[in-house]
Amino acid sequence: MDEAVAATCAEACGVLRKLHEGTLEYTKQRKQFGQPISSFQVLQHRMVDMFIQLEQSISMTYMATIKLTDTDVERAKAVAAAKVQIGKACKFVGQNAIQLHGGMGMTDEMAIGHYFKRATMIEGAFGSTDHYLARYETLSLGAAA
Repeated sequence: MDEAVAATCAEACGVLRKLHEGTLEYTKQRKQFGQPISSFQVLQHRMVDMFIQLEQSISMTYMATIKLTDTDVERAKAVAAAKVQIGKACKFVGQNAIQLHGGMGMTDEMAIGHYFKRATMIEGAFGSTDHYLARYETLSLGAAA
């Protein structure tokens, strides 16, 4: 099961990358008040936050993949931690990508909508983010948690 979750985390990294890249490209093309919306500082901050979530997800997925050969507890902790990060990132990056695209982000004509739907499915795959957070807590703290 941990191997399947780690593989799903790797898929999520690709989806998150496409969401970020597609949104970045769109914000450079879309103009408002005579300038690209990517020039607005508040949207630049959002794009950076999306990028940070992507990079953290990639790092956590690498760690989970490396730990697949460790002891059962270490492997399970690493996979649970990665799944928590992936779940949070899928929600954050996906929702921001849709919002920055406006209403047309959810249409079938735009790839962003399809990536968002896939990210939403990955977020809940094999259990919710809360489930994996509780699993990590139990594995880290034992029965005292």
